Amino acid sequence: MQGNTLVKAIIAVAVLIFISALALTAYKSGGAALNWQMEEVQKIYPSDDGLYVISSSNISLVDASGTALWSVPYQGAGLSTYGGGRLLVYSSASGLSAVGKDGNISTLTAQSMNYPPVVGPDGTIFVRSWSLLSALDRSGSEMWNITDVISAPVVDGRGYIYFFRRPAESVTDVYLECVSPDGSLRWSIQYPKFTAGTKLLPASSGGVTVYDEPGGILARLSGSGNVSWDHTMPYLGEYTLLQDEYDRLYMFYEFGTVHVVNDRGSLAGKFNPVNAYNANLSHMPAVRNGTVYVIGDGDASATLYALSIDGSLKWERTFNTTSPGAIYAGQDIVCVGADTESGPVLYVVGEGGSLKFTYKSGDGSGWAQVYVDNGTIYAKTCGGRLYALKG
Repeated sequence: MQGNTLVKAIIAVAVLIFISALALTAYKSGGAALNWQMEEVQKIYPSDDGLYVISSSNISLVDASGTALWSVPYQGAGLSTYGGGRLLVYSSASGLSAVGKDGNISTLTAQSMNYPPVVGPDGTIFVRSWSLLSALDRSGSEMWNITDVISAPVVDGRGYIYFFRRPAESVTDVYLECVSPDGSLRWSIQYPKFTAGTKLLPASSGGVTVYDEPGGILARLSGSGNVSWDHTMPYLGEYTLLQDEYDRLYMFYEFGTVHVVNDRGSLAGKFNPVNAYNANLSHMPAVRNGTVYVIGDGDASATLYALSIDGSLKWERTFNTTSPGAIYAGQDIVCVGADTESGPVLYVVGEGGSLKFTYKSGDGSGWAQVYVDNGTIYAKTCGGRLYALKG
């Protein structure tokens, strides 16, 4: 009985908080229907249970209509992530907490953190506090820890953890190490090529990619420590590295060439959208479902190009902008944030390049987070305003 009363009280508070959300309002802007909006939003995380919303003073779970299923007070939210069916959020005052789909908050650890937590496929939580890496179970109990870690940990699809380590007894040596979920060391390889720019990218099928732009390093290691493939080459310039759902890697060199490498290390595509379409690869590209999205500049306009991995054109869409921003690729929908003479605008493009609608940022700031979920677009501005759009 007390539990039901508490739930009702929480929902009542949530309703008051979300009155400003203007739920189910049919406001139109450029063909878009604004379902609802919220203010003072710091970060959002889509989930199967709804949309987790972190604001300046609360954490809430919101359904598709904008109704708060619950809202709980939480101050000073900093580092956060979603994994294992829960929202993990850290504050210096409360430590790391887990927020369940029912709104219950449980403190996992008071340990300080300087990197977002990482969640393995089995729900194990990996927390890095400067040089200390700790593995926590779902209740927050420490399972094991490792010292002298000098990089953020990454976890592959099999649950193996990879990181660089510099042992205190040999500070001139750096090792790339792989640990099983139970904390047992699988392998440790001395890595003399390590620099501050060396990065790790986990593969969903297992293994890890090691890459370093200035050093020209690009190699995949398996969970057993074997080199699956190695495409280390002389430095060819700066590039953006993206990975798709099939573990294909896309190297977008700023000088124009795009290399596509499949999970076996074979070159699956090589093309130059700068020469072919006047694309500007300094604008952040995107990949999804075997489609590559790049932007080309024009006079007071820009063009979004959808390309196959061999560089052939699928479709294109030109829109007005003084400065195009990031591309957000979702299922059958692509969003592009852009500055225009009238302020920041979100262009929403459907299959085949058809323009579904545009939406203007109401607070005058650009777009910080955009997610596409079952036809609804959740778009958060840098000023903290969140819109739920359909059209």
